[in-house]
This record gives sequence, structure tokens and C-alpha cells, in this order.
Amino acid sequence: MIFLLFINVLISTPISKISFEGNQTIKNRELYQIILSRPKEQFSELNLIQDAKRIVHFYESRGFFQTRVEPEVETVDTVLEITYKIYEGMRPKIKDVRFYNGEQILYRFLEVEKGDYFLQERIKKSMDNIEAYYKDRGYAFAKVRFNTIPDSGVLIFEIQKENIYYIKEITIKGIKFCNQSVIRQEIEIKPGDIYSGKKIQNSRMRIYRLGFFNMVNVEIVKVSEDTLNLIFNVQELKSRILNWGIGVSLPLSFIISIGLEELNLFNAGHRFKIQPSFRMNIEKEWETKFEILYSIPYFTKLRLSPSLLPFYWYEDKKDFIRRTWGSEFRISRVFNENVQANIANKYKYFDISMKKDIPDTFSGTTNSLRMQLMYDYRNEFFNPSSGIYFVPVIEYAGGIFGGSNHYLRFETEIRYFQSIIWGKKNILAQRLHLGVIIPTDGVSLDEKFFLGGQYTLRGYDEKSIGPDSLNGEHYGEVVFNFNIEDRLILYKSIGLVLFFDIGYLDNRDKVFRRDYLKASTGMGIRYYTPIGPIRGDLGIPLNKKGWQFYLGIYHIF
Repeated sequence: MIFLLFINVLISTPISKISFEGNQTIKNRELYQIILSRPKEQFSELNLIQDAKRIVHFYESRGFFQTRVEPEVETVDTVLEITYKIYEGMRPKIKDVRFYNGEQILYRFLEVEKGDYFLQERIKKSMDNIEAYYKDRGYAFAKVRFNTIPDSGVLIFEIQKENIYYIKEITIKGIKFCNQSVIRQEIEIKPGDIYSGKKIQNSRMRIYRLGFFNMVNVEIVKVSEDTLNLIFNVQELKSRILNWGIGVSLPLSFIISIGLEELNLFNAGHRFKIQPSFRMNIEKEWETKFEILYSIPYFTKLRLSPSLLPFYWYEDKKDFIRRTWGSEFRISRVFNENVQANIANKYKYFDISMKKDIPDTFSGTTNSLRMQLMYDYRNEFFNPSSGIYFVPVIEYAGGIFGGSNHYLRFETEIRYFQSIIWGKKNILAQRLHLGVIIPTDGVSLDEKFFLGGQYTLRGYDEKSIGPDSLNGEHYGEVVFNFNIEDRLILYKSIGLVLFFDIGYLDNRDKVFRRDYLKASTGMGIRYYTPIGPIRGDLGIPLNKKGWQFYLGIYHIF
């Protein structure tokens, strides 16, 4: 209940002070964040009433019962002082959880347990979990409600299942250009299948990921007591995208990039992308890249997607010129929204022309077969606060495939994200990269691992660590790289990052040499935007004097 006491004020009178009394459990700053009234602003009786309701609702969400709030307003000279007198009520703990019309298995979906308070958010999430469980098993209109008996500490979930339903027809509406088959191949559920809420949600997400729909809604139409029709209502976007960018990164270099992408070539879901870029640093070293991607959506019952990726790179360094060109043919298979695999054949040719010292040319070819799995359980792509990302890779080059490089490569990368202390405002992010390349009959430097720079070991020059060198660039056969960051939101879109990097790069026959074990620490600033964070990092090496500052887009992992 809410009691509004005597208010003897004028609407135009400003508020000088706001205080709380009786709140033994909830801190003042938490209550202040949820009310509408503010010091130095004009008094509003409507805001005062809403403030009291908000405080009561906040207490109820924290598991309190019979909370009362009595606002008192006092005039002091020409200003007002507001005091919210709070009677918190009781806060019992859960002693028993019961299900009405449910099974024993439902306990596994609970976000609350005996000994917890009646926290509304966790109870609501438990209801959603139970409802999703039944909707994945054909109960399309399942509903879950809850009741509480606070005096006895009893929490009751009431399940209303109704009937099990099957899919009769699936219709797609709203298409103007795209072929219906492009959408249908993304829909996991088929006519005749039992209703599944999870499959429908996965289908919506897969259609969104095509990139040329800005609305995907699913309408459920009951046909009979056990059949349903599904109607996918979509709204198309322009499928052709032109993007360009001009940027500056530190250590100082200038970047220009242009991209032309067609997401729905031939109105059949084919993708075609051209991505040229140019980069030059302050020492007048420059490089240009020209890359093309052409991919075809699933064309077999196995849902395999082939892609072709030709490329050409030209690098003009201080001491040499490096040209690299080739192509990669890749076949991908998406198992679900979190797991996918691909197998790729890469053919790459390179030559390196020395400018001085040794006026000679080195060249070689790589013809390899690479297999890769990707497990991505992060809750977000640009700024994850929880989840794990795991990618193991095996690559075999040379041998029966020919070429001048012959090796076997094992590589894996693991990223782990976890919120700490203040929830999503403080994220602990970790990345581990391990790799070994085993030459079977010789391997060129450009196929080996490298370490150093803003994406691996901040504070050290790019490709500056390792036993094998090519005019200042260092490489090795065994790599270990670990990064840990504490990402803290300071204010709205501004964030602070504290980090520690450690890495090791050496050859297999001489591992554990301390000369190639390096570490660094530092801090950075983040400005979070809808398309990802803008990053500024100061890296301080622990094995030598100096520092380096980096400016870029997105987290380094």
C-alpha cells in the first residue's frame, strides 16, 4: 500500500533535498536511481506518486512483501525537502518449490532454489525456461504462472499445457525480389513436424543473418485441435552495400578501404564481395590488398555452402617487396547457431624481392587442405559479457598436393568471457592461442607463426619476436599467446580496460628459450558504439624499456 501524506507546496517550488528513511536493506543510491524526482527541479505531485509506486515495485522485485512507502514533503523557506519513509515489510526465503500439472524434470529449469529470496527476475526466468521446455515439445500454447505463499515460504508454478500441435503448412509473405527457396532452406521446421519454439526462433535468426531482411515475424494460425499453420512475414532490405573508410592507426599509418557487396545475387541468396584496401605508414612503407568472396547458399540436403576467395596482396617494405596471390575454395556446414565447420583447399603463391644486401628473389607455393571447427557460445559478437569461443584447426600442406611448402599445422584459439563484481559493467575477457607447425620437407617463413603488435602482444613491434628473421620480421614454429583484459564501463559509453599480455615464439627443436618469452601490461580506453567499440591501448613491455600506443576499432578479441 502507498500512503500520500499532506503536501503543502506550490507546483512551481523547486526541490532542495531528497532523502530516504527506513531502508535498511536497499541503499540510498539504488533508490535514487529509480525515482523521477530530482533536486533543483520543479516539484511534481504526479512524480511523487510514481516515485512511491516505483519504490514499492523495486522492493517486490527483491523479494519483499507488504512494503509501504509514505512520501513526506516539507517546505523550508522557498524550497522543498522530500522524505520517503519506507516500511520494508517481510522478506521470507523459499522453503519449498511445487509444480501444478508439471513433471519432476522441471526442477532443472529453475533459476531459484530453496533458501533463496522470492526474486521476481529469477522467478520470471524460471517461468520462461519451463514454458520454452513445453513449447519445444509440441505444446505451442503452453503457459506458466506462479503463486507465492510467503508466510509458508512456498513457491508454486502452475503449468497450462493444452494440446500437442503439428505443422500443416508454412507460408512466406512479404517477398518482392528474393526467391522463396532462399528463405525456406533457412527454416529448420518442416510441414509434418511437431511444433518447436526453439526451431522457429532459430529459423528467424538464420533468416536475419542473410543480411537482406529487416523484419522477420512468425504468425501462428490454429487449423484444428492438433495442427497449425506458420506464416513467416518478412520485409526486404536493399541487398547491395557500398562501404568505404579512411582511417589513421597508431603506430602511425593511414588506411583506405572500399567494399562492394551483393548479398542476394541473382535473387538466389548468392553473395559476392569485392574488398580493396591500401595502407601506408610514416616510413613510406605501403601495402595494398584486393580480395574477393563469392559464396553459394546450401544446395544439397547436407546443407553445404561452397565459397571461393581469390586474393592478391602487394607489400612494399623498406628492404624488400612481397607479392602474394592465390585462392581458397571452402565448403562450410552450419550445424546450429553456435556450431559450424568448414574444410578448405588453399593455393597460395608468393615471391619476395630483396632491395639491398642480397639482391635476390625468394618464391614458393603452398597447396594445403585445412579443417576447422568453430564453437561460438558468446552472448554478443562485438562486446560479449559471457560465453566461450573455441576454434581448433588442422592444416596439411604439400605431399600429395604438391607445392614447395610441406608441413602439418595444429592450431587452436579459446576465448572466455565472464562478468564479475558489477555484472555487465565489469567483464573479464581471456584469450589463449596455441599452435605448432611441423615441417615434413621444408616450410617458408611466411607460413610460420608471428608474434608482437596490437593484436597479439601490445608494447612490442609487429612480428618482432621469434628466432627466424627476414629483414626485421621474425617467425617461429611454436607459438603461445595469452591475453587477459578487465573491461570496465565507467560512464554510459565510456570504458576502461586493464590488460596483461604474454607470448612465446620459438622453433620446435629449441623450445623454452627465455629470449623469446615476452610479456607486457597496460591500459586502454573504449568508446562503445552500435557497430562496435573504438579502442585506444597503451602497451608497456615488461622485458624492455618503452611503450606503444594503438588506436583502432573493436576489441583485439
